Amino acid sequence: MAERIMAGPARPASADATATARDPSDLLENKLEQLNSLLWCFYGAGDGWFQDAGEAHRENLLWIASDLAREAVELFQESAREQGVPIQM
Repeated sequence: MAERIMAGPARPASADATATARDPSDLLENKLEQLNSLLWCFYGAGDGWFQDAGEAHRENLLWIASDLAREAVELFQESAREQGVPIQM
């Protein structure tokens, strides 16, 4: 059986030691970095594995990307509200 690869521990993206892991802007930065890495795997590597993954796997990967994007929007809105910035979506 192949060894399962697990993601590393969650960590705040901000270098600011006073920021907590629950800070919406740090969580947003983490989600966007995850989304960027996921989308890079789809097309950035250019090796075509995404097309060869099969329909079910492609749908699941796109579902993950969609969830990450939705969560990023929610965190952006929360962060903007905390900073008193009006947002229109």
